[in-house]
Amino acid sequence: MIAIVYHSAGGNTKAIAEAIASFLPDSQLYRVSEVDSSALSAFDGLIVGTYTWGNGELPAKMVAFYRELETLDLTQTVTAVFGTGETNYQHFCGAVDIFRDMLFAKSRLAVTLKIEQMYQETDYVKINRFASLFRAKLSNSQEHTLS
Repeated sequence: MIAIVYHSAGGNTKAIAEAIASFLPDSQLYRVSEVDSSALSAFDGLIVGTYTWGNGELPAKMVAFYRELETLDLTQTVTAVFGTGETNYQHFCGAVDIFRDMLFAKSRLAVTLKIEQMYQETDYVKINRFASLFRAKLSNSQEHTLS
């Protein structure tokens, strides 16, 4: 099972989370305010979605989740991060970079994705590729036992 945990203020990040979930039928969507972080270890994979606040910061509602993830043992968990932002800011999708750096050190980070505000039709190929790369890393990480 895959957990997709996201925070969305205007609906852009939520729409991308739903698009990713459409490519990963064994996933479950959770708003960050609804997820129990301690239950995340039961999932094979974790995908985090966030928008970027200000000039590259995490939104306030994602800070606590970020800190909780820092305390969990995610060494065997395949992870990915996606997010939305605006290219007119110096740190485009800086919140994605913040999560990426932490998850790279603590988990088996597969892929990241940055989208300008609301995804467009041309971004759908990127979203599909994101899901495919995540699925490939997840498949490669699971043990195969031959009898």
